[in-house]
Amino acid sequence: MNEPTQQAPVSRAVRERLHRLWERTGDAALLQLAEGGVPFADAAMANDEQRSNMVSTCLMRAFRDTGDAEVFALLYELNHDRFLRQVQGHLSHKRACVDPNDVVQESFLNIYRYPHRFFVDRADAFHGWAHRIVRNTTINLAKAAARQPIQLVLDDQLGEPEDRLARAPLRAAADRETAAVVNCGYVLFLAIYLEQFQRLSARERTILTLAEIERRRYREIGAQVGATVVNVKMMVFRARRRILRGMAESLASMARIGLAADPRPA
Repeated sequence: MNEPTQQAPVSRAVRERLHRLWERTGDAALLQLAEGGVPFADAAMANDEQRSNMVSTCLMRAFRDTGDAEVFALLYELNHDRFLRQVQGHLSHKRACVDPNDVVQESFLNIYRYPHRFFVDRADAFHGWAHRIVRNTTINLAKAAARQPIQLVLDDQLGEPEDRLARAPLRAAADRETAAVVNCGYVLFLAIYLEQFQRLSARERTILTLAEIERRRYREIGAQVGATVVNVKMMVFRARRRILRGMAESLASMARIGLAADPRPA
């Protein structure tokens, strides 16, 4: 098989990272991609979009099977801009004050928390699965924003119109300097959350998934799992509290040994 051309996202740098991830996880598909192969039989890689979809599908499958945070970090980097464009397209048809970046972060959080719901049946499986998550997350956050009361501002409180598109030079420089640390810190928090979520019972994980991801009503959840509405509310509350308590303990432990001071990988 001829080696594919050096085009994004399977660039030399990405291939090197795929090879390192294969060494960490032992996932054979990542090794095939790193060496220029095609892990899926009869799958086309004729353009950038097809290559991106295949790489993302393999990364998501590796993350689902191993839970490796560095695998998810590469998946995040390769799909962040595409998710952002998709969210902006959805929000252009809605009258809601929602930050597209918040929707993207929430979408990645949902992907990180529930990798077991991902099934691989074709090379572009991640594209369709993630598209539905981003769309549903956008709809949910837009509805929540629309329910917020509108704050009235008196004329004498209005000053000079603020240029929201302009950033001060110092702010722009600070944003560039801290972007890498913020991204690594976000992945760290996701890893801690996933660890605490996996410690819940199977019943608690199911109920929390129905409540927070699928946005089911408590009555519907109770009918599905065989519990009253009161019991469902209590189980959701306890599961959330247990996760937050576990995350706080993990972060406190990391702070004591100095890991939380610099979340960037060595």
